[in-house]
Amino acid sequence: MRISRTIRPVLLALAIALAALGGQGTAQSITLDMPSWQATEPGTSDWWKALIADFEARNPGVAIEFTHEPFSGYNQKMVTRFAGGNPPDIFHMPAANFMVYAQEGWLAPLDERLAAADAPVLTEWSPVQPTCSYEGQTLCVVILGYGYVLGWNQAAFEEAGLSGPPTTSEELIEMAQALTVDKDGDGTIDQYGFVFPTVTHAGVETTAGSFIFEYGADAHWVDAEGNLQRDAIKYAWTQMRRMIDDGSVPLGLDNNGKRQFFIEGRAAMMLEGPWIQGFINSAAPEIQAGLQVAQTPFGGAVYGGASNVLAVPADIASERQELAWEFIQLFTTSEWQAAYATIAGQPPARKGVLDAAFLAANPNMEQFVQAAAVARDYLPPAYVTEYTRFRDLAVEATLSAVVQDQDYDRVLDQLQAELRRLR
Repeated sequence: MRISRTIRPVLLALAIALAALGGQGTAQSITLDMPSWQATEPGTSDWWKALIADFEARNPGVAIEFTHEPFSGYNQKMVTRFAGGNPPDIFHMPAANFMVYAQEGWLAPLDERLAAADAPVLTEWSPVQPTCSYEGQTLCVVILGYGYVLGWNQAAFEEAGLSGPPTTSEELIEMAQALTVDKDGDGTIDQYGFVFPTVTHAGVETTAGSFIFEYGADAHWVDAEGNLQRDAIKYAWTQMRRMIDDGSVPLGLDNNGKRQFFIEGRAAMMLEGPWIQGFINSAAPEIQAGLQVAQTPFGGAVYGGASNVLAVPADIASERQELAWEFIQLFTTSEWQAAYATIAGQPPARKGVLDAAFLAANPNMEQFVQAAAVARDYLPPAYVTEYTRFRDLAVEATLSAVVQDQDYDRVLDQLQAELRRLR
């Protein structure tokens, strides 16, 4: 079933009205606990609350307590709850932390339920749904599968006489140099051609990973045995260093600074996930008009993966498990998948739920959907369970090679030694 963007206000109003009607004359006998770091996020929280209202309307006597937990301490708090035998009833988690819970046996297998329901997750879901598999079992369902896109400032391109966006990394590097300008002649760069984090931040790994994926069909940081793919990494570092040597990239910024430079018109291009739309929307009107989204200029696979997922805890009462599963089923329907785009502004995990009219009226969403469809999982195959530490090591190695101009082989030898100690 397809849904038009015009149904957004109808969905919201209907869900809330049904919830009110469903609660009249019925005592609430079960309250399901659902913590989330997204409970206060504009757009995304609106979608969650409308989905919850619809679920409650369909299940008289059942309420969902949707509470906010800060992202910074979310995983540690959830681990403590699971370890203490007090898990939430509906478990929303960052996909990067999935293995922590899977290895402990804290998540209920969903395969029988998925098969019995002939669930769309089996055939119509994001290509990164395998993130939810562990030892042959499906333990969660991907909410947001994404691929990175290129944000570019069309007005800056036109002012420089360039036809954009770039379609190869060579074009990216050449255009970044042409777009780096001192507009008022005071000796200070007013606009950089490209921007990525150049201080310790996860975004450093994202940028390097995007260039690594360009190197080849199977290129990644490491192979299945945990050995660094040195040629691919050297290629990525070289492309990044070229832009720094050209002066096309500002130094000393983290990811927040990167985004600020882009939306203020001080950088003409950046890589970002589909959440770039929120930053574009926050730009001043005169700058926002020129900010566009395109596919990344690397060809082949796109850096991406699963952002967050839903799961059913293994150690809750069977009645609560069944209700949690029913909530996941409702989330996977065409209506609520389409509403993820119209309300939350994010690409749906389910394929084919957005109609041509909506995509034509929302060209950036079409770019997000295209990127998600060809995304390659950013998680390194040999270090999925140690990803956080792996990422930290990859960030420091990249900064050493790209920003500090250290010898590639020496940096890679040190990185390989540190990775071996992880296993």
